Amino acid sequence: MANDARLEQLKIEQDQAFNRKQDAYQRQQSSWEKLSSAKDKLNHAFDAKQRAYDDQERAWQHSQSVSDDNSPRIKYLNTAQETAYQNMKNAFDRASSAHDAHDGASAKSYSIEGHNYKAEAQGYVDERRRLVDECKRVRAQHEPYKAVFESTKIAFGRAKDEHDKAKAAHERANDDFRRAKDDFDDAAKAFQSRLIELKAENAKRKENNRAIAAKAGVPYQYRNNVYVSEDSDGTINIYFGGLGQPDGFGHGHYAMNSSGSVNYKREPFDPHGHQNFTDSIYWHKEKMSLDRDTGTFQTDNYISIIGDTNQKSKAHIAIDEDGNIVFVRDIGGEILYSRKNGIGYLPDNLDWSK
Repeated sequence: MANDARLEQLKIEQDQAFNRKQDAYQRQQSSWEKLSSAKDKLNHAFDAKQRAYDDQERAWQHSQSVSDDNSPRIKYLNTAQETAYQNMKNAFDRASSAHDAHDGASAKSYSIEGHNYKAEAQGYVDERRRLVDECKRVRAQHEPYKAVFESTKIAFGRAKDEHDKAKAAHERANDDFRRAKDDFDDAAKAFQSRLIELKAENAKRKENNRAIAAKAGVPYQYRNNVYVSEDSDGTINIYFGGLGQPDGFGHGHYAMNSSGSVNYKREPFDPHGHQNFTDSIYWHKEKMSLDRDTGTFQTDNYISIIGDTNQKSKAHIAIDEDGNIVFVRDIGGEILYSRKNGIGYLPDNLDWSK
């Protein structure tokens, strides 16, 4: 397929879009790996928080259970202590009154009663203190579990923040990849559309060239692979059978004028020469010229189709003073040989005689 600037540009854009898509895909995969890692950490932090919560809850329930068990007794002991205290106070007041009345027996009796109430009240105080200390102790046992739970809550919060950031980054990477993929799909579609268009054009051109080759009488086996060019005067040149490509080394060459007549036929690997012209031709010595580079004279000869006055359609053969051919251009304008410029070669059996 012939080079096409638009197709080449579309191919560049497609490749660039593909690279952008691949880069976006790599970023998407990287963000997914980070999100997966953050999700694992979040799950671990959540499990640790839940375990700490369960431990704290059990300690709290135990503390509440002890408090609930002891509270009624503590309440009772408060009331009983207050009663014993009032009884003690009353007994001591009566003992004081009996003492003031010089009733020693009653004073002693009331004093003993007051001390008994005092001992009773102290017993209530001691028991209440023991129960209160027990409540404090179990509450103190709850504190470490609470501290651990608070710590795991903070760790969970950090893990959630990292997870949310990773999730947002992954969503952005997903959006970038989708846009890059859409851009690539559009670029690939444009490239394929142009490629299909060119294939259709090439197929049409190939069919036209095949028809031209058939009209010119190019051998059938070459008609599917010919190169056709048109000169400014309407002459159509058909090249075929070359190595690697129709106009490659050793190619055949047919030339058909604007009226549809073939006036030049050379089969693949046949020698160049006047024998390839199908119309009557004539030779004429144009002039003697001086080669500026070598300082030697050469004879310039031209071959032309009879009646053709177009200078560019004249074959040109230059011969030096020793009779050696130094330059050859065929009637189609193709330089076949230039000794000075090192172009082409002359076959051994080349005959440029009339």
